Amino acid sequence: MRFIDRFAGIPLCWMSGIFRRFRHDGILLPHTVLAIKFFGIGSILLTAPSLHLLKRRFPDVKVIYLSFSRNREVIDQISFIDERWIIDTDSAIAFVVSFLRIVRRLLVRRIDVVLDFEFFSKFSTLIGALARPKMQIGFSLPTRWRRWNLSHPVVLNNGRHVTKSFASMLEPLGIHEQELPHPRISASSLSRNLRLPARVKEWSSDIICINPNAGDTSLDRRWDANRYAETLIALAVEYPDALFCLIGSQLEGGYVQSILNRVQVRNDRVVNLAGQTSLQDLADLFSASRLLITNDSGPMHVAAAVGLPTVALFGPESPAFYGPLGNHTVNLYAHLPCSPCLSVYDAKVFRCPIEAQCMDDITVEHVVNATRMVMQTGVTRISAEKALQ
Repeated sequence: MRFIDRFAGIPLCWMSGIFRRFRHDGILLPHTVLAIKFFGIGSILLTAPSLHLLKRRFPDVKVIYLSFSRNREVIDQISFIDERWIIDTDSAIAFVVSFLRIVRRLLVRRIDVVLDFEFFSKFSTLIGALARPKMQIGFSLPTRWRRWNLSHPVVLNNGRHVTKSFASMLEPLGIHEQELPHPRISASSLSRNLRLPARVKEWSSDIICINPNAGDTSLDRRWDANRYAETLIALAVEYPDALFCLIGSQLEGGYVQSILNRVQVRNDRVVNLAGQTSLQDLADLFSASRLLITNDSGPMHVAAAVGLPTVALFGPESPAFYGPLGNHTVNLYAHLPCSPCLSVYDAKVFRCPIEAQCMDDITVEHVVNATRMVMQTGVTRISAEKALQ
């Protein structure tokens, strides 16, 4: 997808957009809506409130969700989706074959509205054009290739939560922003055949989860590995009966283990679960845990959907824009004059002359104090500035 975006995206979008014509006949009564979101488990989860509003306004509308195969588990958790169209990302051949299958569906099916939840993707813009919808709604960019392909461009406001920007895409359908429901994942609906070590499933005291990762789209959101190790050492002393579960993807397993190698804690109290949990396993683990300490990442939003109290570390991105939803969080954010610096209007390219000082300003003491605060109260929501005092 990135290859297509980089080398063919602009001319293909120009070719499709220059001939696009949309009819504006007032409010449309949609029968079929295609929602597109490829990147970010957390972002996909945060599109759920908008789909909920869509279904509430148009109960008979058929919602089709297009995403990558690695996101299948999270879109399966969104109950407002009628059909799930998947592009296989296991190999280049699988990608091409499954993409051509999607193209055939787009040409055959009648799609009334496309909701492109991607921020700056040429690939998703082209797919929307192939659907030949009556309305194609997406975020506006200062580029003609995107603007020409949208019937209703939506301005993205980094000063409000991304769920509200997603919901603003529904305004051309006569659905105006209102109080949004929070995404929810119920533990009762999850698989009980968990692939977790026996001591995790049988642990009778507190479980504290730690996610030192931040996905592969912006590694600069990661807090320093040495500080995670120091925090783990301090918390192991303060909470001698707790089990510490470090999580991550299979590709992040080595990085997680490098943190554990710096920690002198009894092996039976620290577990590296990176690569060992599906999304359902992770959500069920969260439902049995006391706390999650995490960088700005997908698991942070999964924890919020489960209702797990969370200490979240922010730097290049803002909690006002991408923070976990609910009243169970402490967001640590230095809020430097240059923050936030990741912008969708700049393809979220990280250019920092001060080497992510915003993350360095979060100290081990800040995280330990925030953890203590959550462990004592269980439910809290503290402003970023107050939490760093």
